[in-house]
Amino acid sequence: MKKHSTLTSETNSNAAIRINKYLALCGVASRRAADRLVESGQVMVNGTVERALGITVRPGIDEVVVGGKILALPEEKKVYILLNKPRNYITTNRDEKNREKVLDLVDVRERVFPVGRLDRKTTGLLLLTNDGELAHRLMHPSSGVDKEYLAELDTPFQAKQLPVLTGGMRLKDTGEKTNPCKAKILQGGLQVVVTLHEGKNHQVRRMFRSLGYEVKKLDRTAYAGLRAGKLRRGEWRYLTSGEVEQLKQGGASP
Repeated sequence: MKKHSTLTSETNSNAAIRINKYLALCGVASRRAADRLVESGQVMVNGTVERALGITVRPGIDEVVVGGKILALPEEKKVYILLNKPRNYITTNRDEKNREKVLDLVDVRERVFPVGRLDRKTTGLLLLTNDGELAHRLMHPSSGVDKEYLAELDTPFQAKQLPVLTGGMRLKDTGEKTNPCKAKILQGGLQVVVTLHEGKNHQVRRMFRSLGYEVKKLDRTAYAGLRAGKLRRGEWRYLTSGEVEQLKQGGASP
């Protein structure tokens, strides 16, 4: 996969970064040359000349002036990525147990983050982006985004339980009520395709467990109409402009 030379979202947030890095990102000079600018008194921060190399600034908050010009970071390019998540990868940015993370699979300069989560054992489609506004909208319960899963069960699913599974059910572990969903039985009942609009924690596994089944394998086969196509496990691709536009309008066409 090709790399891009745009900034990470860290640099466009309000997180403090070292002054030499900030000057380099603004295109003023390399970090080493930026250190010399600071030491020579050519850098002002919030109206004060700063000569300490270790100072930090907060982009968008602190005013940094070099040569009479106020500096600003270039706007970060928005990226949208579809990943086919392998088993045993986690979707958090940090992990105290040093486990493999989905972000390790995506080779981009931008600081992307997963839209929603898939648990460690679940495989399948995961959207990653640095577009916080779109991510928030897609994750909001009112969005109605379709999430399709293929569940492989320990024993054949009984057709008579389909209305219970799809009609909105009480989860036995917490008593939570799920919203109605769609489901289709495959492979003599050993596989069931479930399409949800919500995303409670481990919801599909808990729904089947409440009915007496254990999910041996779980794969998210579609998200907001997006499908893996030729993407193999661990592979990713950028969304097309058309796919991005459809997501912004409420979901890609199936």
